[in-house]
Amino acid sequence: MLNFKCKSQIPNPKSKMKICVPIQLRTQKEVKKALKNIKGKADMAEIWLDHIKNLDIPDLLKNKPLPVICVCKKPNEHGKFKGSHSEAVKILIEAAKNGADYIDISIKAPVTRHQPPGTKLIISYHDFKKTPPTSVLLKKAEEMKKKGADIVKISVMAKSLNDTVRIITLAKQLQSKKISHILIAMGKKGALSRVLTPTLGGTVMFAPLTKTKSSAPGQLTVKELKDAWKLLKI
Repeated sequence: MLNFKCKSQIPNPKSKMKICVPIQLRTQKEVKKALKNIKGKADMAEIWLDHIKNLDIPDLLKNKPLPVICVCKKPNEHGKFKGSHSEAVKILIEAAKNGADYIDISIKAPVTRHQPPGTKLIISYHDFKKTPPTSVLLKKAEEMKKKGADIVKISVMAKSLNDTVRIITLAKQLQSKKISHILIAMGKKGALSRVLTPTLGGTVMFAPLTKTKSSAPGQLTVKELKDAWKLLKI
């Protein structure tokens, strides 16, 4: 089971909430330029490795200007990687060995016993069609934690305000169990989850610098998220 050890640049769940900017760009040069642009505007960046055509992980992560989460998503997770889950894990392990602060592995992927130093593990579950019952999502979270997740990530589609409340309720439950999490209700009706779940044990929330750079439906921009937290005096 993955059991990564924490070094510097890893966000502390007890510190103020972290904002992570997703990067979905096609070339290594564009991604490196984007990382420099994000520095000072947000806390972290999420690099979608599956989007990069000329991927060179050691070069990409060398002297990175801010902490990064690396993902390698398949089409059913809105990514572009066409290999197997096992192959995706190998790519992410390489990213971990080359300085990624976090790697995000699907709940469907095999979890190996590699232990790259300085990297933490996110295990994620997505449902792009609906929001399952809170009890089902709680079991998913506990399953991911048992697999070795430092942070469990659950992202579901909200079709009503009740769905959003369900995710906020789950955040409170995971907080009581001391399970660090990233919980998101996608879509316009789920926006409140992006504001509130980071205050209930959440570690990171994703937000683009501009609406045109959103990686999921319903994302608030960095400015909108900061303004919401400021309004709530968080």
